[in-house]
Formats: sequence, structure tokens, C-alpha cells
Amino acid sequence: MNRLLGLELLRGVAALLVLVEHLPVAIGMVCGPGAAVPPAIEDFPGYWGVDLFFVLSGYLIGLTLSKPGTTARSFLLARLARILPLYYVASAVCLLVPTFRSKALSWPVAVTTGTLLPVAGDALDPMTAHPYGWTLCFEMAFYLAAAALAAAVGGRRAVPALVAVFALGPLALAAAGPMAGWAFPNFALSPLAIEFALGLLAFRLTDRLPVWAAWAVLGVGAAACVRGVLAGGDYGLPSELLADPRRALARVTTWGVPAAACVLGTARLDRAGTFRRLARAATPLGAMSYSLYLVQPFAFVLTAALARAVGINAAWPAAALAVAVTLALGAFAARYLDRPLHEAARGWAKWLSTPAQPRSASSALTLASIKSRTLR
Repeated sequence: MNRLLGLELLRGVAALLVLVEHLPVAIGMVCGPGAAVPPAIEDFPGYWGVDLFFVLSGYLIGLTLSKPGTTARSFLLARLARILPLYYVASAVCLLVPTFRSKALSWPVAVTTGTLLPVAGDALDPMTAHPYGWTLCFEMAFYLAAAALAAAVGGRRAVPALVAVFALGPLALAAAGPMAGWAFPNFALSPLAIEFALGLLAFRLTDRLPVWAAWAVLGVGAAACVRGVLAGGDYGLPSELLADPRRALARVTTWGVPAAACVLGTARLDRAGTFRRLARAATPLGAMSYSLYLVQPFAFVLTAALARAVGINAAWPAAALAVAVTLALGAFAARYLDRPLHEAARGWAKWLSTPAQPRSASSALTLASIKSRTLR
């Protein structure tokens, strides 16, 4: 089986979509807060890159849990080793430099930043010190639920159980409305979690889908995405989505379902080797997608500084400069920070997830013989 290069490419596409969504921030930093943002940028719903990320994450988790030998501990440690090292580096910069913080520093923000679980403050506004860390809060909740179910029923059986939990629970919340009191259940059961279930479902269906049908599913998903882009629409900030489950469910219907169709069709064609020739394009773009996501706040500040140095003060040149700087900084971070940190953390994860081996019989006999000779 190839490396699912099509899914690697989709990861890169998702990161680029989120970058376009955040370009108005960079334009405002270069041209001033009241600067007019071109409608092609302002009205483009690049936020659906997050929905694509969630579906892809669900697919990857299903793939990982179904591998022989995967335990709850090895799964959780591997996922933490993937997301935490670079995130902690980026968060440390945000904590030390107020310019990059999403909110004023407080103990709930510090707890959420460190644990990626918004249990200390307002879970309807799960802001970490990093402006875009809220998406990783969903990832963390999903990893913990997956590890718990894997420990209870086994890795392979955890996949259908996760589909049920992350589909039925959010649907019930959307029907009943937000819970009063403790806000964390509104976060953990947000309909946005359905997108992880859609990714898991796509994984379960991949090998059952004929190749000819995969082209049709991919085409339908891509067409629905294009239709969503042309239709536009804004579903609100993360806090607004979490406060209104029905609004979140509408976003899942508009973007999560088409994203799942794209992932399912692409994954099936991946298995057939269709995307083997995309190796050169997919591998670098997919490898830097996580770095590209996390470096954006720093890249935008650097963009503003460079724009002042060269005299750029118009929207389109500012946007082009922001894209170039973010891609360059993302590639740098991927190679010199994310890759070595991930490799080191992965080594620790493997060591921690390997059970202690009992002493072999041969070594026990050898030690016994040495002891008996010593006593003589």
C-alpha cells in the first residue's frame, strides 16, 4: 500500500485554506485595522479547512487504532508525541510575547494552554495562549475518548464505538440545546465532533468502495465544496458555534459531509495507487501542514515588519507577502523544529509504550550458574 499521498495533499490543502481565512488579519496588520479587504479574500470561506482537518484526523485515528498491536497507551502516546512538541514551542512564544497571545494571561488560559482541555475556564470559549489552539482542544478530547474506548473494548472495536459516541452524542445535544451549568459538555459534545466520526466512517468504508464509485464520491464532494464556496456564509466564531449547537450542526452539514466525501474518495483511490505520482507534491505540502498552521501568528507579525521595510501598504501585495512569508516560515519550522522534536518525542513514546520484558529462561539459568560457582 502506498503512503496515502492523496490524503497528504488534502492536509496541505486544508492548511492553505485556513491561511486564506486568516489573511484579513495580516492585511489589517500591514495596512491598518480599518483597511478594506478585497472581497475575494474577505468572503472566501477558508475556515472549512478546519472541517477538513477534523475529518482527516478521524480517518487517521481509525487507521491507527486498526493496526495490529496498537494499544490504548501506544495510541495516545503516539498522538501526543505528534501534536504537543511543536505546539508547546509555539505556545511558549505566545506566553512570553504578549503580541502573539489570543487573550490576556490568566490561570484558566494557562491551564487550557497546558492541557488542551478547557475545563478551568469558559469551555464555550476554549482559547489557548496560541490563537489557533482551540482546534487542538477538539483533537485532545477525541484522542482521550479514543484511548479510553480502545482500553475498554480494544483498538479495532473502538472505531465503531467512536462513530456512535461522536455522532449520537452531538446530535442529542443539538436537539436538546446547550446544557446549563458546567460548559465543558457543550464543548466535548459539540456537533463539530461529528466530523471526527465522519472521518472514522470514511475509514471503515474505504475498502468496501469500488474504484469507479470512489471517483463519483470524490466528484460529488468536490462539487459540494465548490457550491459552498460560491454560496459563502459565515457560521460565527468558535465561541458562537459552541454556544449554539444547531449552528455548529449546520456547518457540519455544509462542510463536514462534503469534506468526508472528498476524504473517502481520495483514500480509496489512494489504495488503488492513483495518487502515486503525486509523491513530490504531496509529501512536502502534507509534512508542513501542521507547522503552517501554528506559525501563522508569527508569520503575520514578520510580514508587517517586512512590509514596512519595503513600503508595502496595499491589500493584495500584503496578502501575497503574507502567503510567501508563512510558507517559508512553515517550511523552516517543519524541517528544523517539528521533524526533530517529533522524532525525539516518538522515541520516548515508543519506549514508554513498550511493556517491560520478563527475563528469559536462558538468562536466568546463566545467572543461577554464576551464583552457584561463586558460592563454591
